[in-house]
Amino acid sequence: MSQSAAHHHDRLREYYEDTWFDYRFLWLDPRTRALHFGYERPSASAKGRLRRHRHDDALLALNEVMADLAAVQRDARVLDAGCGVGGSSMWLAEQRDAVVVGVNVVADHVERARQYAHERGLDDRVTFVAADYTATGLEDGSFDVAWALESACHAPSKEAFAAEMARVVRPGGRLIMAEYVLEPEPHASSRHVKTWEGCWEMTLATQDVWREAFESNGWVDVTFADVTSNMYRSLRRLRRFCRLLSPIASVLHVLRIRTAAQQRNIEGSIELWNALQDDDWRYCLVTAVRAA
Repeated sequence: MSQSAAHHHDRLREYYEDTWFDYRFLWLDPRTRALHFGYERPSASAKGRLRRHRHDDALLALNEVMADLAAVQRDARVLDAGCGVGGSSMWLAEQRDAVVVGVNVVADHVERARQYAHERGLDDRVTFVAADYTATGLEDGSFDVAWALESACHAPSKEAFAAEMARVVRPGGRLIMAEYVLEPEPHASSRHVKTWEGCWEMTLATQDVWREAFESNGWVDVTFADVTSNMYRSLRRLRRFCRLLSPIASVLHVLRIRTAAQQRNIEGSIELWNALQDDDWRYCLVTAVRAA
């Protein structure tokens, strides 16, 4: 592993380990174990409107939408790339009878995911591995679906991510990704985006960059669906929390009760919202097929 890659992994681990308190008490719950944003479906009774979901229901709804797009069926082998603490992996095993391998570079998350899966009796359906999702060490062509939910943003090289997903997914297999996709220049270089990236240890990319990475590594039928409107209420929920907590969080940081990574989490969340208001990015569901 190069020195720059090792440094990135160390920073990513620090970020997620230090911010566990924030995620645990403000976002996820035992039902979802989700670190991602929530999806709201269109209402059948009101044309053009979205149903107002409870927070936990919206988190689970995104799993369902992604699983439908990827056509995850019974006994499908799914690689959950950047699995967090296993929320989506466990949902796929319970709701779609999938066999899931979750990969995460944050060892603390992997240990929590293993504990949660054991508590839910899923040891025979879900496995968690501490590894880099751009170099998993898993067998060639051993998965039917590659799944990445708000995780590929952390890959410095989109080319390396696309190549590894292509290596481990069988010909004809599928990829589903939920990701923050930048608008073209000048939005990609905006101050809000750059601050957000630095705070959350991310490297964001435009649709063209992602498409080139996938198509040059054996993926075809690459599609991008803009679902920002479906995610808006959940994104606004984070903004509301951060506006309320930011003053006291800043004081606690000065008093050295909150760490630098925890403070960056608040700042990055605010800049995510600012960048969204400036139309710098869109929340997209990305699908692709592994070429035969």
